[in-house]
Amino acid sequence: MNNKTMLRAFLYLLLAVGLHLILIYFFGIRMELGDPGIIRTLFSVYRLPLLLGFINIFLFMRTGRRRLLVIWFLGTALSSFLLLLFFKIMQTKGDSESGAIVTLDFSPKNRLEMLLLFPRGVLVIQCILTFYYFIKRKEISEMGF
Repeated sequence: MNNKTMLRAFLYLLLAVGLHLILIYFFGIRMELGDPGIIRTLFSVYRLPLLLGFINIFLFMRTGRRRLLVIWFLGTALSSFLLLLFFKIMQTKGDSESGAIVTLDFSPKNRLEMLLLFPRGVLVIQCILTFYYFIKRKEISEMGF
């Protein structure tokens, strides 16, 4: 593994995470991060999506095709934007008294939280990008490149 490629992949991932955090700030999504339990929970639920995102960008960079990097970034950033927009709309529709975490009430007994739903959505998008990479890799190898 090339250390320069790994560093660039890490920087791309940081750029995507930074954009995600800017969107959270821009949309005004409220989260109370003062509680150490929430920080630990955030780390545990985002660990796998971030790891898969890093692996994906690393694989996409190794192909040497800028088009695949753009696809990864747009797939990651656009999905993040759409999911955060969805949560912002849900937050403004519902009255969030605690202001800690965006909650979605589909029924009185069924509550989904952004803390659980959003990382899973990101994970699904990253899995789709992984499958896309393997399909493209097969196409590239069949073309003789």
